[in-house]
Amino acid sequence: MTPDPKRETYLPHQLNGLWSKQNSIQGESASSETKVQGKNHAYRLGIPIKSSKLERKLDNPKQTSQAKYHKSYNIDQAGPGVIALKDTEKLPICLLKYSQSQKERSCLKLQFASHKNLVSLIDHFQSGDEVHLVYEYEHLAVTLGCVAGTVSFSEADIATICKEVLEGLKYVHTILRITYGMLDFSNILLTWQGEVKLANIGESLLSEHPLSRASKDIEDIGRVVVFLSDRSAPLGEPNQDTNNPSLSQLAYSFVQRTKEPTTIECLIEDEFLHLANPGGAWSLKRHYFETLPLGIRIGSRANR
Repeated sequence: MTPDPKRETYLPHQLNGLWSKQNSIQGESASSETKVQGKNHAYRLGIPIKSSKLERKLDNPKQTSQAKYHKSYNIDQAGPGVIALKDTEKLPICLLKYSQSQKERSCLKLQFASHKNLVSLIDHFQSGDEVHLVYEYEHLAVTLGCVAGTVSFSEADIATICKEVLEGLKYVHTILRITYGMLDFSNILLTWQGEVKLANIGESLLSEHPLSRASKDIEDIGRVVVFLSDRSAPLGEPNQDTNNPSLSQLAYSFVQRTKEPTTIECLIEDEFLHLANPGGAWSLKRHYFETLPLGIRIGSRANR
């Protein structure tokens, strides 16, 4: 006859210790499962997104980890970048860009920047000496340079563009307390909603363009007016001739004011800008869609 297997008998005063031990084991199991999944919403939703291999513990809580962004496609939007999904609720789309100058630069000057005439800077992180800037993603936005090379602008269009750009510069000067310093057609975007936005504000913050150089932004606005009025005029030359026969009297007067001591607020009230479309730049939509097939540059899939 086979003997009965040995059974362990616990007295009442021993059961409490056994129960505590079992709870401890179950707690460790649940904790390990939570640690694996964490707040990875892509995992929770069953979306096949491969997480970044570069995961590291951050010493600065103000910086974010590259592991929170899932790269998708390379794209050129006022400079090369990568479309990405941020691993938070609803997986918002954003645009990752690397800082153009990587050494001896600090993230201390970076700050959240958002305005209707600005491509918002929403986050940043560092990987070694590289600064990664996280912007809002403007779907299928095209540069003003691409638009200007395709369509002819009316004087009202030019006034509208200038007014929108000045509103963006006003935010940069008064709220961010810096000079934009990069006003050219490669950094001005036109969106499908007819919005005019300044791009790459993170570079301006990192470069620490002092507010004492705000006059440069104002002078650059005058050069934009001259170039949009006459595409044969060279944009960006310091000695650009403003005595251009294609300029109306109002436009000429406005350009002259940009070369004198003045402020953004005064220029916004200039008579030339009274020609601007009321209620925003929605009138520029027709130019956007005329240019769209020529202005989109989506490249290969990004390395994840």
